[in-house]
Amino acid sequence: MPPSWAEIDRWLMGEAWVGSRIDAHLSVLCEQIGVRWAGSDGEQKAAEYIANQLAELNVASPRLEPFTLQTSDCQSAVLRLVGTEEWEIDVRPSLFCQSLSCTASLCDAGYGMPHEILARREALAGAVALLDVGLEPFSDPLPVSHRLRDLAAAGVRAVISCAPQPGRQLTHTSGADWRTGDLHGAALPLLQTSQEDGARLRRCAAAGAHIEIDIQTRQFQTNSSNVTGNIEGNTRPQECLILSAHHDTTPDSPGANDNAAGVAVILETARLLTGLAETLDVRPQRSLQFVSFGAEEQGLQGSTAFVDEHYGPDPLPLLMMNLDELGTGRMKGVVLQFPELRSLLQKQLNTMGEGLQCHVLSQLDASGDMFPFARRGIPAAFLWRWRFVGRHPEIRFGHSSSDTLDKVRVRELKEYAGLLARLLLRMAQLPGDSWPANNLDPDKIAQRITNETDTVFRTM
Repeated sequence: MPPSWAEIDRWLMGEAWVGSRIDAHLSVLCEQIGVRWAGSDGEQKAAEYIANQLAELNVASPRLEPFTLQTSDCQSAVLRLVGTEEWEIDVRPSLFCQSLSCTASLCDAGYGMPHEILARREALAGAVALLDVGLEPFSDPLPVSHRLRDLAAAGVRAVISCAPQPGRQLTHTSGADWRTGDLHGAALPLLQTSQEDGARLRRCAAAGAHIEIDIQTRQFQTNSSNVTGNIEGNTRPQECLILSAHHDTTPDSPGANDNAAGVAVILETARLLTGLAETLDVRPQRSLQFVSFGAEEQGLQGSTAFVDEHYGPDPLPLLMMNLDELGTGRMKGVVLQFPELRSLLQKQLNTMGEGLQCHVLSQLDASGDMFPFARRGIPAAFLWRWRFVGRHPEIRFGHSSSDTLDKVRVRELKEYAGLLARLLLRMAQLPGDSWPANNLDPDKIAQRITNETDTVFRTM
């Protein structure tokens, strides 16, 4: 007699808890390898490590899939207030920021909203603007990319924003809207300074100060790699479910939460499901593919390359589920980009008895690797971790050098792996007629993305 779901669940959760290798994966990725900026030696070492770990688990066809990467680096960045040579102002250019050398007046643009630009138009012309990239209270929100365009139209030469956290903690950001697919689409050079220096610069702007900017960046082409391997389905191998994460980081971050945590959980989920086959002789009926993407932090280039490479010659997967920043909150459920699978997923979550919920986004989310799949018409999802409720304070260290192992709650990652293994197996074992036909139309999705571009994505 085959084992019951209760026996399967007991084995998966027990093994996830006591046999975990998550700590070891995190240590290698974050401390032995460290920074994994796409195109760097560190990223290549991470990709090779992931492929080797999949091979040790005896998954089918573990391999690297190289792709061409459009990347950039910052060679030098200097902000200097005219007349105060001794003040070394904190500065970090945004992703794909263009080189710039200028001296200009400093103008506080507030939130960069239309009424503020109108009131300060004369002062903004030819100036460097200080911009609060948060949302103006009570107003209809505008994304940063839109406000940069408005400031450019007012004659602004560059924009300086403040980091989201105090303590001189700078993060990496982008002035482009990734929904457009144009990584170079920022209307102005966008620089970030610390909250402390930003507050001082606002005081200086009120006193009529001028600022010198010298930013030298380089745009070039190199290589990155995705990593993939799969567990072949027993009876429906042509039907596939994908579990994914990304292994790259921002240029100075060890990326514990973003996203070594996601990679470690993918490897652990694969270990659990291959171990289940060996121990209880339970194998998925559909194929399960595990993918780790490169260059997520550089405009989702790895997942875009993967989708372009495989779909269409390959049949579309039934579902793609993406893992990112799992250290930001406990698993609360699954969030879909499209509503078609909501009922199916919720029924399977209910059988697990853990109170997990399935929700559907009101806007397509371009912040992670699920977006290129959704754009292609593939049902795509991510896990409900922190949005709207239950956010851990460690989230504030993302995209910075402070995203270190002490910010990750390993016990929660063990739970993630066990729950994901249980959910994936349930989805893999469903009868063929349980899955609704995929009627997603890429042309209609593209129009929806166009309509949603320049809107603020809601998370709280």
